[in-house]
Amino acid sequence: MADIRTEQLVKRFDTVAAVDCVSIVIPEGSLTAILGPSGCGKTTLLRCIAGLIEPDAGRILIGGRDVTHVPPFKRNLGFVFQRPAMFPHMSVYQNVAWALELRGWPKKGIKARVEEMLHLVRLEGLEGRTFRQLSGGQAQRVVIARALAPQPDVLLLDEPLSQLDAKLRDELKLEIAEIHRRTGCTTLLVTHDQGEALTIADNVLLMHQGKIMQEGSPLDLYRFPSNLFSAEFIGTNNFMPGVVKQAGARTVVQLDGTPLTVVAQRCPEGVSEGSAVWVCVRADDIDIIEEGDRARYENVVTATVERALLTGGTVIVQATVGDCKVRIHAGGSRRFGLLGSEGAAIYCGLGNVSLIARNAEAPQANS
Repeated sequence: MADIRTEQLVKRFDTVAAVDCVSIVIPEGSLTAILGPSGCGKTTLLRCIAGLIEPDAGRILIGGRDVTHVPPFKRNLGFVFQRPAMFPHMSVYQNVAWALELRGWPKKGIKARVEEMLHLVRLEGLEGRTFRQLSGGQAQRVVIARALAPQPDVLLLDEPLSQLDAKLRDELKLEIAEIHRRTGCTTLLVTHDQGEALTIADNVLLMHQGKIMQEGSPLDLYRFPSNLFSAEFIGTNNFMPGVVKQAGARTVVQLDGTPLTVVAQRCPEGVSEGSAVWVCVRADDIDIIEEGDRARYENVVTATVERALLTGGTVIVQATVGDCKVRIHAGGSRRFGLLGSEGAAIYCGLGNVSLIARNAEAPQANS
């Protein structure tokens, strides 16, 4: 195992900075996800770390060793690509053994190591099968076993689930987490799927336009976005404009155009009394409550239902609070009573409330 560090890393393609002065630290033994939309630079960053792309500036260190100009095969990395990259003319056993033979493992130790890896990825009994005889999920597990077999310092995963159907993705992402737990290998996962990142990663780096926008635990990124991009990209957020009336551990904000105030437990850096902010509340962090339940919530607002739609087991409510449109993902036994309730006034108990400084940029949901 080893940690990964980049210092002011830059990679440009013509005039576009795909990686723009990125400095990150991936702790030894962690499972870290680089999350972001297509074209944000996350795969370019991963390939720079792997040595498949030469950066234009900055440094890459693995286990404290500067590997910026070291070829990939000398970095002791395991790499898993988007598509299951099995050798089609080899069996499952031969695919995994190949990686060990390439690294010069003693022949007498190869059989035991291959069996250990196939047990790790739950492919015992399939040693003789070829690529055409495996499902997509099984083939990708073979590739993961092959990458881990030579005991790399770091395992790099470039959207390893993107070519699988939804059911297989759900199964394999949990298997990746279990494999990490059992091996302890430092793992860096690139994905555009926030579900993958928030489900299995210890730490998430959110990337946009070549820069790291926010870093933290999945829960921190979900509950406390530090900028507008973070708030919009992860989950479904409602944005209500307001002005800070009292700043501190309990920050009080008055919503624009209404007498309503809400309280947030964190005050963003640079925000003080009089600052214009966006009050952010997740659609699934709003409870529709009875009047008698209001005392249980620090923040309660009254909303007017515009539309209620049944989507699977969830009722999606489109409503207004003052002049602001809000979206509510309603669960629980009361949700079906919202269908056909257009024009009704409802009490909304707000869960976590986060604040983002308001500038010239407006959230897409409010534009």
